[in-house]
Amino acid sequence: MAPSKTSELATDFTATDLGIDDREVFTDDTNHSIKYRTLSWPAAAVIMITEIVTGGTLTLPQAIAVVGFVPGTIIIVFCGIWALFTSFLLIDFKLNHPEVHNMGDAGFILFSPFGLGAVGREVLSAGTILFAITGVGTMCLLGQLALQTLSQGGMCSMSYLGIWTCITFLVSVPRTFGGGLQGLSVAACISVLVATLVAMIGSGVEPTPNRVVVATAPNSFYTAFLAITNPVLAYAGHFLFFTIISEMKVPRDSKKAAWALQTFSTIWYVVFAVVSDLGESGMGIVLTEHIGRWSPVQPFCC
Repeated sequence: MAPSKTSELATDFTATDLGIDDREVFTDDTNHSIKYRTLSWPAAAVIMITEIVTGGTLTLPQAIAVVGFVPGTIIIVFCGIWALFTSFLLIDFKLNHPEVHNMGDAGFILFSPFGLGAVGREVLSAGTILFAITGVGTMCLLGQLALQTLSQGGMCSMSYLGIWTCITFLVSVPRTFGGGLQGLSVAACISVLVATLVAMIGSGVEPTPNRVVVATAPNSFYTAFLAITNPVLAYAGHFLFFTIISEMKVPRDSKKAAWALQTFSTIWYVVFAVVSDLGESGMGIVLTEHIGRWSPVQPFCC
């Protein structure tokens, strides 16, 4: 006897609700030693926040300092809204194509109608790898600056870079987000919050003398364009969404994680950029300049 439409709909709903799909990258891993589908949406949100916010916060005040208070704030908010929109596009694409695990897979699907699936896969894969390399390089640079500040420059800068590179490699060894990276993401989020809070407090405690806040600031096209790229890059990191969603217990909950990510990042970016700019002129130009101008206590906190 053929199953009724009602039972079919019930089966489909249950499968969707539980995030079960035979096309998924990771399906039934009950009997496997490594469990991939372990992330809840709050855990996924924390990982997304860690990936995006940690690298973009300190560069944002430059946008306000260069283009002015009002345009800089509008740009940051607009980029946050646009990032939320593009997040939903990627999530919908992933839900419609559960077999997609990275940008290379997405490139294969997008270019296949033109007979260029292999080309699309390689191009987007190369872009993902290059983005990941530059992202890790940025984190290694920040780690080097942190160690150099904490030790008051007792060793060669390359030594600090080598030490932090080894630490970064060890952190990347776990094969799943839930297998260690989830806890590290929470610690990273807390450290970023503490660092930015200290930076905001420091900009108020030691403000730039005769600081004048302007609504708009005239600049050359090159300078303004370079400053505007900071908010754009501050929201970059969507390339990892496919992989994170693949490890979620319920992939459809990824939109909740996206809402949490973009709401938190946009509000935090605006607050940090505005408060820092009100206190110090050009607070966010580069991290090394902050460390050089801060009091001896602030770098150790950040």
